Amino acid sequence: MNYLEKKSYIIQAGYLAISTKPANFCAVCGSGVVVIIWDRLRRTGGMAHCILSGIKTGEKPTNYHSEYAVPRLAFEILRNNSDTSELEAQLFGGAVENHSFKKTRHIVNSARKILRKMRINVVSEDVGGIVGRKVIFNTFSGEAMVLKTKLIRRSDWAPEYWLGYAKG
Repeated sequence: MNYLEKKSYIIQAGYLAISTKPANFCAVCGSGVVVIIWDRLRRTGGMAHCILSGIKTGEKPTNYHSEYAVPRLAFEILRNNSDTSELEAQLFGGAVENHSFKKTRHIVNSARKILRKMRINVVSEDVGGIVGRKVIFNTFSGEAMVLKTKLIRRSDWAPEYWLGYAKG
């Protein structure tokens, strides 16, 4: 299946998505973390885009929080009769320019800790530094493409050009 036959979705901060059909999930990440979980046997996967960690007492957990979104992403994928031994994860983000190093490191470490606790192997990560990441994840192949950039505004993101099927 080629890129032209896949749907592409932009996963913004505070969202997660899962697809059992081939798709491309795209995200632009600065100080937060993009977590990808892929089932290599069923060739399905998902992405969570978290920008917060440390749910405060009385605060409603949301997909913005890594402590909530990462387990939720894993459980949704496991619903499709997966086993954690068939899953692999990738982490991207955690840039610290104009943000607290402690805050961004906590978001990344929280995601790592949850994945380790769930026994999901992290096969790749690109975190830290001062630049953001633009990520494209192919849910069928499990491949991720990452572009490091200082330009992380929404207007800078055009996955249709990256994937080679822009019209015009």
